[in-house]
Amino acid sequence: MRRREFLVLGAAAVSLAGCAGARYVTPRVSPDRLSFARTELDRDGQAFVQAPGMQRPIYVRRAAAGEIVAVLASCTHQGCQPEPVADRLVCPCHGSEFAFDGQVLQGPAERPLARYEVTEEGPDVVVWLGRPAGA
Repeated sequence: MRRREFLVLGAAAVSLAGCAGARYVTPRVSPDRLSFARTELDRDGQAFVQAPGMQRPIYVRRAAAGEIVAVLASCTHQGCQPEPVADRLVCPCHGSEFAFDGQVLQGPAERPLARYEVTEEGPDVVVWLGRPAGA
């Protein structure tokens, strides 16, 4: 077995061992944003949010510092969906690894995951679809 095959299989096994990954939530949809109750984040402070018309969901996670980050769960290598495994997102197709803020930790992906601006409004988390984070 080659190293990359071992890593991908190992990541899949860890992912399955840690339940079924992040939960999926159904957001309230506006033309420029998705919102959902903060209480819908799972016990690890994460969730996948599916936006209408998007092929892949948005991964939302509360970071250690308390802020909430959101990235498009579409690997920049070939478009597979990375899954949360321990302290990172791992692509099951070719083993790319990303930090929860989308930065590449290990290739073959060379570009970070697309990030979205996130705000908290009262009890809700709001993901702004038209506002890339850092823009």
